[in-house]
Amino acid sequence: MIRRIVVVGGGTAGWMTAAALARFLGNSGRRIILIESEAIGTVGVGEGTIPPIQEFNQQLGIDEAQFLRETKATYKLGIDFVGWTADGERYFHQFGPIGRTLNGVSLHQLWLKHRNDPSVGTIDHYSMSAVAAANNRFSHPAADPADPLSQISFAYHFDAGAYGQFLRRYAEAKGVERIEGRITSVERNGETGAVEAVLLEGDRRVRGDLFIDCSGFRSLLLGDTLSVPFEDWSHWLPCDRAIAVPSERTEPLLPFTRSTAHSAG
Repeated sequence: MIRRIVVVGGGTAGWMTAAALARFLGNSGRRIILIESEAIGTVGVGEGTIPPIQEFNQQLGIDEAQFLRETKATYKLGIDFVGWTADGERYFHQFGPIGRTLNGVSLHQLWLKHRNDPSVGTIDHYSMSAVAAANNRFSHPAADPADPLSQISFAYHFDAGAYGQFLRRYAEAKGVERIEGRITSVERNGETGAVEAVLLEGDRRVRGDLFIDCSGFRSLLLGDTLSVPFEDWSHWLPCDRAIAVPSERTEPLLPFTRSTAHSAG
């Protein structure tokens, strides 16, 4: 029987996990504990997301207006890729569908057939999210499926650190226990090899029936303790380095992410 669930690591991943557990298991009698150390930094400045994030917030019952205020969030309708194929070229990855199916045929198939006709235009012209983004406009999706605005799909840009703290307040209000401390060692069951407890500085022992590793690059439980191999995706990722730094706010605030390719990355 799983009665004690321990989340190892905070940040966005840890507090999203704890918040979801509190939302769906909070009344089940289970104890949910999150361990994090303020001495260990988290990766994250401004952060762009994809549409499942707003579905996640809805599942938690989060008020969107409060979320926008407390995380300094803006809306995001897609991603503008500039110069990735050639200098001066761009591609907009819109959220949501492109057009409507006509007689069982997807609109993008019809567009491919007729794209050499100058009157057809680019495929972005048939996406409500792309058209809205190009005009720096935003609307929530319309409830009526016959309304073209019903095809809008969106996500957010927000301060990742602020989002983690926002979810921390949410989770703690629902009974999640936060323990401050750095983990020094891990105890495993002598027969099964399963993680049974973690030891913190000061010899505090925290036991659990289920452990969730949100320790990020450290991979404290999965990698260091259980020797779960790292899944190398580098053969699919030509860009294998990232430097995350804050910058001055752009004006006006754009309803999309812009990713520009340069000669060095």
